[in-house]
Amino acid sequence: MEDLIIFATILFMSFTYLLIGFGINQKNAKYFLAGYNTMSAEKKEHFDIDNYLKFFKSFFKKLFLFPPLSFILFSIFREGDSLIVIWSLAQVVPFVLFQAKSSKYH
Repeated sequence: MEDLIIFATILFMSFTYLLIGFGINQKNAKYFLAGYNTMSAEKKEHFDIDNYLKFFKSFFKKLFLFPPLSFILFSIFREGDSLIVIWSLAQVVPFVLFQAKSSKYH
């Protein structure tokens, strides 16, 4: 049962990232894109939303592969609870990179 929950969690995360990658566009960014949705109209005019969305969408489409691949990689070296903890903590790493790379758009 535990393996089923882990597998379902990995699939859910992966497909959520894929859905974000395909789902966010210029029309709905004003509602769904954190930071952009709270900008003033003046700041939105000066923000390069087209290039940011190219970066954003590409990042999340690639991120789709990270949960299953990282789980497979970490399962070679660990098992049980330590595998889950290490894998869970590793899921933060892409978002640190995302924050660093997306800062050039601000």
